Amino acid sequence: MNANGLAVGVLTAVFTLTAIHFLDDANSQVPAMTPSVYDKKLDRLDRRGVEAAYTARVGLLFQNWMTDTNKESQDRALRGHRNARDVYIKVMTGIDARDPEGKEP
Repeated sequence: MNANGLAVGVLTAVFTLTAIHFLDDANSQVPAMTPSVYDKKLDRLDRRGVEAAYTARVGLLFQNWMTDTNKESQDRALRGHRNARDVYIKVMTGIDARDPEGKEP
């Protein structure tokens, strides 16, 4: 695996873990996080992590589509893009609720 593949893998893992954290609902078995003096900084880092993971994922989807231009590849890329957008919006909405000052205009 080359460095780009490793970076995409790591970013995808971060994106997935962040998404799971923010999609947590009242029925979840995961306990709520304890407040910390670092919450504001962590929220800003979460924002950057989500943006980096989204960018890497969408880039990979379109790179694969450009390499394999058949209909199935196109459908996978478009479906993956839609899923990435949905998760990005849900995660960023969760961060915005906790950290309204860090929200972009």
